[in-house]
Amino acid sequence: MKAIYAGERGSFAELAAREYFGRKCRIEQVALFEDVFNAVKKGSAVQGIVPIENTRAGSVHHNYDLLLESGCSIVGELYLKIEHCLIANRTGTLRTVRRVLSHPQALAQCRSWLHAHRGMKPVETVNTAAAVKRIKDEKAADAAAIASMQAAIDFDMKILARNIEDDKNNMTRFLILAGRPNRSLDTARPVKSSIVFSMKNIPGSLFRSLAVFSLRDIDLYKIESRPTFGLGFHYLFYLDFEGAATMAKQRNALTHLQEMTTFYRFLGSYPVGRQVAPAYGRR
Repeated sequence: MKAIYAGERGSFAELAAREYFGRKCRIEQVALFEDVFNAVKKGSAVQGIVPIENTRAGSVHHNYDLLLESGCSIVGELYLKIEHCLIANRTGTLRTVRRVLSHPQALAQCRSWLHAHRGMKPVETVNTAAAVKRIKDEKAADAAAIASMQAAIDFDMKILARNIEDDKNNMTRFLILAGRPNRSLDTARPVKSSIVFSMKNIPGSLFRSLAVFSLRDIDLYKIESRPTFGLGFHYLFYLDFEGAATMAKQRNALTHLQEMTTFYRFLGSYPVGRQVAPAYGRR
């Protein structure tokens, strides 16, 4: 089986992919999140993995939008512990660093550490490990990158500081994508489902839409709102809830919900993800 992630070798997405898919799966990289969704939709990869939210920096809004646009299904999730390092070339020191490169989410997760080192200017890049590769290729003496310990190992770079994330319980939730929904889900173990919907902008409409779950004692894990493209401040609501969509209570709740929505799409039912710490090492 072939699975893909976006980013360079040593990125947190690659670490998550290896933890989820294991050694029996062929894991390949692409440049952008869009490439992951496109490859899965077209069938050039069986599954893909993308980050969707972080305990410190919040949601990856772009991936919520791509989830809807692509038509891909969610078939799994993984919670990866995130430990950030400040990484530089072999000649670099904390005193010589003037620029810190990384993905915006990683920079946000290390905001307090960066605030305490005001002589270092944050610079956004497309990926954490890509930032490490860039300063290595440039042989930059005045720059460092925020990335995983694995990226430092893979690119043979120097770690100037470890565990610089603000939250020592920092976790990122990754979604596993497939071209179609999971049809062989084991509902004997904890399962969750995801949907996206919208309704008319009238008083009480959101309350009534969520009440269909409350009336049936279905736990809601998360709700995320996103503006509808081209319609100004008209919102779509992404919702994660307990159980599989094929279960009786959940099926009845979704039928009830669709009676009051102007748009509805089922995104997938999947096993509740496990929490893992990445394994680092030479390879």
